[in-house]
Amino acid sequence: MPILNERSVEFLSHSPEQTRRVGVRLGEMLHGGHLVCLDGDLGSGKTTLTQGIARGWGALESVTSPTFVLVNEYHRADTDLLYHVDAFRLATPEFVEVTARDGFVMDAMLIRPPDFDPARRYPVYQLTYAGPGNAQVRDQWGGGQYLFHQLLAQHGVIVWILDNRSASGKGAESQWPVYGRLGELELQDLEDGVSWLKRQRWVDASRIVLSGWSYGGFMTAYAMTHSTSWSAGVIGAPVTDWRDYDTIYTERLMKMPQHNEDGYERSAPRFAADRLHGRILLVHGTLDDNVHMQNSMQFAYELQKAGKSFELMVYPKSRHSLDDARLNLHMRRLMFDFVMRAVGLEGLTRDSAR
Repeated sequence: MPILNERSVEFLSHSPEQTRRVGVRLGEMLHGGHLVCLDGDLGSGKTTLTQGIARGWGALESVTSPTFVLVNEYHRADTDLLYHVDAFRLATPEFVEVTARDGFVMDAMLIRPPDFDPARRYPVYQLTYAGPGNAQVRDQWGGGQYLFHQLLAQHGVIVWILDNRSASGKGAESQWPVYGRLGELELQDLEDGVSWLKRQRWVDASRIVLSGWSYGGFMTAYAMTHSTSWSAGVIGAPVTDWRDYDTIYTERLMKMPQHNEDGYERSAPRFAADRLHGRILLVHGTLDDNVHMQNSMQFAYELQKAGKSFELMVYPKSRHSLDDARLNLHMRRLMFDFVMRAVGLEGLTRDSAR
């Protein structure tokens, strides 16, 4: 979204450390111009992104501040949500870096309970997506999902988000190692993140819940069948066999099935159902036209044949996303209940979270 004046262009971009969107100026465009990061806290309304330019508009946000609009002289537009967020007693997220076993530096975000006591040991809820080039650790407003994370934190659960290297957005070199064997390297990185958590005296390593949707659902299903690092998992709309997903995405990352039979077999959680560790909640919309419902049905069938217990919730009129606010609320309450039970906080039911 460029903003122009006579001698420069200003636009929003990701910062070198990947976690922030920052104002950038390309100065003296026709005379060997260069990029300059502009000062300012994007969430506070004190940004200098637009100083010196008479007209234009822009939209800014941060992890603690909903999106707001700058117009004309770049006075902040009136947005009621922006001024009422503080009433929710939200904890301030922390950005941290975790070094993988081979030295790769991964970005992570931590949300502690508002009354955090370092002498206590807390359960952890971990969100993952893990898909190539799709980072989740950003200094930007996370909407309803972010508020759900804050709800968990307010009920005594630490929230942890880690971008494995292939999801980091740090270039093709960080993505291509997963080619032909989805799940394997991503799992190593997520486990290295858990190792970092275990070194923190305020983490109860026996109570870590992994959660994800779509590719994140695949990653959670894969982790729960290939690792013992997590005690429970929320598996949303997962790919459980890459032969069941669309060709333009899958074959770009996995090659054609006949050219990578072993890779397809090893990357499919359905074929490892007998190795399930911990408790899981499986969620899917029956009309999902992105990740088809058969993925969850095939996974459920294999779990049943292996004698594994699990919880299942289907949404009969939902596609890949639950766009109906009533159904979304139902799902969030379901997830909240499951997480509270999984970490041994059964007394904090959805009634206490209304």
